[in-house]
Amino acid sequence: MNPTDEQTFALDCFSTEENLVVEAGAGTGKTSTLILMAEDTDRKGQYIAFNKAIVSDAERRMPRNVKAKTAHGLAYGRVGYKFKARLNSPRMKSQDIANILGVKSLRVDGKDMAAGFLASVVMKAITNFCNSADEEPGTKHFSYIDGIDEPFSDGKRSYANNDFVRSELAPFLAIAWADINHLEGRLPFKHEHYLKIWQLSGPRILADFILFDECQDANPVMLAIVEAQTHAQKVYVGDSQQAIYEFTGAINALGKLADSGATTAFLTQSWRFGQEIADKANEVLGMLDAPLRLIGHPGMDSTVDFVPAPKAFLARTNGGAIEQLFAEMERGGHPHLVGGGSDIISFAYGADKLMKGERTDNPELACFESWAEVKDYVANDQQGDDLKLLVSVMDRFGPIAIVNALQGQPKEDAASLVVSTAHKAKGREWDTVALAGDFPDPEKREITEQELKLLYVAATRARDTLDIGAVAILSPQPPANIDPTTGEIVAVPEPAEEKTDA
Repeated sequence: MNPTDEQTFALDCFSTEENLVVEAGAGTGKTSTLILMAEDTDRKGQYIAFNKAIVSDAERRMPRNVKAKTAHGLAYGRVGYKFKARLNSPRMKSQDIANILGVKSLRVDGKDMAAGFLASVVMKAITNFCNSADEEPGTKHFSYIDGIDEPFSDGKRSYANNDFVRSELAPFLAIAWADINHLEGRLPFKHEHYLKIWQLSGPRILADFILFDECQDANPVMLAIVEAQTHAQKVYVGDSQQAIYEFTGAINALGKLADSGATTAFLTQSWRFGQEIADKANEVLGMLDAPLRLIGHPGMDSTVDFVPAPKAFLARTNGGAIEQLFAEMERGGHPHLVGGGSDIISFAYGADKLMKGERTDNPELACFESWAEVKDYVANDQQGDDLKLLVSVMDRFGPIAIVNALQGQPKEDAASLVVSTAHKAKGREWDTVALAGDFPDPEKREITEQELKLLYVAATRARDTLDIGAVAILSPQPPANIDPTTGEIVAVPEPAEEKTDA
């Protein structure tokens, strides 16, 4: 391929062997640019990314002098394999964790705080520590507990009771972390744990240069691992406006590095879609006050218009995705849910048993005796945050109806409609895409930066036609004429020229 002027500038910066930040907008060929860099040198490189699918694609396309791994993949090969027997163990009740740690209940300002709840607070702090670059767990890793401190008159949080609880629980952080580090430990062991253990060991990545892709999704521990490789040139690549994983502890590493004065190259020429879709994406980028604007592919006549039968439908939430899945089935279609839904099916079977008063061996639900206990868990236990959406979906649609919808679904290429959340659509593209109406309405509430970034991701997945008719925050799309017989879009006639007397 012949590099663009922007790619040539990035290649020139790479050739200096100095660290480099590459801000690459949606569809601008960042992987192709990284391949050009790798092919332009005989030095040994290591490609690292957060997402396994992206790494697998890079592994196929990179030249032989570059290896590709996720950060967890690197950590597992050095440390994680030792803990294989402890990985993926069944979920443990927080009361059982309290018994292992020795946590007792507390009474704070007239409120009783159960030992199980306090143990979940400790384990959440361990997760926060594992996602950080810190050397040991401490009180700053505790999340704020709502409801035990009265806010100040100006609405700001007060911390007296939170600080007391943190000081009481601080000793249990060391006990929990010591158990996690032990091969015969009793607490649940997760992938985040061996990544942190590897980072604290001071690892050295054997490469002359590191291509750190999708680093807008890096959490502090991943960034710390890469930054510690002072012997290697580092190329940080990604799109700051696609930083949509803050809920996992990710930080926008690109923004941090750019602010530090690192040389920055921009890729703005999109090869995925034409100017009309680029304009709509730029509308969202303007709301984000981003430093980058996209230029559409000059050879593509992409449009923003109503699509009666899109290839893909993208929702903001799991609930929105499953709702569309049911709607497509009611129309007689055969939809495909990106990600397959096997975990949801297993969870649904377990939920159905609990709703019937039976026990289940599903790893996520085996420790519960009833569905009411699950609902209480996600409402009041910090360890239940990751289950909230699934529990809500089960209550809304019913577990067996969800199983029937997901089982036996066609492969993506044979589906009448591909349904996905915007999170799972990241890195994907389709010819025609429609966006769901569950993206927030600015007239109903203030929209967060994270929600705008998620909308930017969704709005940049289409190649030919993007349907944003259900998205209140975006300016209206032009009306389309629909043939009432076929349901197809027909050309909007040009207005007749008004005749005037000469």
